Amino acid sequence: MKTLAIVAGLSIALAVPVIAAEAVRFPPMPADQYSAQQKQFADLMKQPPRNGNVVNAPFKVYFRSPEFGLHAIGMSDHLRWGTQFDQKQTEFIILLSARQSDSGYIWHAHYALAMKAGLDPAIPVAIAAGKRPSGMSEDQRLLYDLITETYRDHVVSDATYDAAVKRFGEKGVTDAVGLAGYYGITAMALAVAKATYPAGPEPKLENIAQVFPK
Repeated sequence: MKTLAIVAGLSIALAVPVIAAEAVRFPPMPADQYSAQQKQFADLMKQPPRNGNVVNAPFKVYFRSPEFGLHAIGMSDHLRWGTQFDQKQTEFIILLSARQSDSGYIWHAHYALAMKAGLDPAIPVAIAAGKRPSGMSEDQRLLYDLITETYRDHVVSDATYDAAVKRFGEKGVTDAVGLAGYYGITAMALAVAKATYPAGPEPKLENIAQVFPK
């Protein structure tokens, strides 16, 4: 489990400013109109390590179905901060998911976190351009193959599966694909909310037909 101090810093980094156009969808609700589950959801969002709110996407979308949203928060908390993967590995997987969904919002937010965690800047540059990064560590190579084969080929080869299970265990493989999948849900919530984000230093996602090469 990562320390609360580190996680609190990450929560602040993810507080992407909301641009006016986004406020049209899922507008803020008066607190006196919250259901019991929405009150629980809003209170949970305020607590460390998130220190957040229900005004910004994707959580304002989840807030509309708090029964789902409460599970989503629990899933997010485990997959981001409760697995065997360190912050660099976690952010690497999230960037792969952002590339697959072409989510500039997630890419923008998690590029900053990946850089803070020490990810080699050349890796997201290659991913954004639809190229296989060179110079990956062995763990990064295994995670890249596991996630990208799932996305691109819709099946994971025996060689990749066996190598990933040998290194990370069946639980680690499950958590890795779970993390990538969770951010697919996040990308869909951001899309339906028409979430916007400011320009940043991250390499721009290129518009290409096959984002993960063979």
